[in-house]
Amino acid sequence: MSREGAQRRAASEAPTGGTPVWVWLVYGLGILSATILVVSGLFVLGAYLGSEDGTVTTNVSVPALVLWSILALVAFVVRLRRRRRRPR
Repeated sequence: MSREGAQRRAASEAPTGGTPVWVWLVYGLGILSATILVVSGLFVLGAYLGSEDGTVTTNVSVPALVLWSILALVAFVVRLRRRRRRPR
């Protein structure tokens, strides 16, 4: 095989490295937080529907609710921004 016909690639044609690790980390934390929020809500709904007289008390940790909600929101925003930047 000869290298005579080979041409150098332009810098713009260089292959990309794929999705960065930090994006996968944000996605993973977002999926985890969304799962925790949904399962917690279903658990409370199940307790409410399973009680005979309808008296169910809940104790919501506001810092935990804020943390999981922010993580889910950050993952959602990263996903939207990366999709919007992608050429079609």
